[in-house]
Amino acid sequence: MTQTNVTEREGPTPTRYEPDDRWVPVDRRWFGLDRTTFLPAAIVLAVAIVMSIVIPQINDAVSYDDPVVAGDVMELQYGVTFVPAPGWGITDGVREADAPVTGSFPPRATLVNGGAMFTVYTASFTGDANALLEQIKKTSDALATEKSLRVSDDASAITTESGIRGVLTSYSNSTTDGVIAAFVVDGKGIEVVSTGPSDVAPTITDDIAHMIVSIGHRTGEGK
Repeated sequence: MTQTNVTEREGPTPTRYEPDDRWVPVDRRWFGLDRTTFLPAAIVLAVAIVMSIVIPQINDAVSYDDPVVAGDVMELQYGVTFVPAPGWGITDGVREADAPVTGSFPPRATLVNGGAMFTVYTASFTGDANALLEQIKKTSDALATEKSLRVSDDASAITTESGIRGVLTSYSNSTTDGVIAAFVVDGKGIEVVSTGPSDVAPTITDDIAHMIVSIGHRTGEGK
């Protein structure tokens, strides 16, 4: 009796599926979003919503007593810095020269000027600036309400004076306009949220632009 070779009866070896770099395992998804990037994006989105809806109403009624003067530099955790515009008021955050006794700077700094606000927030992030901004957009769509912000589908590349590359887009709701900028350096996300009335003065707009491009990062610092 002739023996049939087993391998001759078997078909070709099936091709193994190799997902692309954008594929996210099921156990890392939450409503279709990557859970590892959802938290930083949700935080910056929450900041934007609060800034665009709640705080502008409070800001008009509350004065600040810590104005920015020429030469001030704000510092956040992970060695992130930016130059605040003179005349704005510091409501949250620490100047570079006023290092906390703990040695660790806070993750957020906020400045106000009339009805305009400017916040820089830092957090760990595993993707790049485009991924961070895209996650913010997805989170915005998932949480959108009639009064919440709507992030634009258009984004522009931006590079700070220190060479950090990121992306910037606009957002709006029924009463306010603003911008969101996202940068990632050494695994740390830098998120900028600014808001103000649609008829904000051009000088305020210039201040916001200068503060964004002044963002820097001290290489090697991670606290």
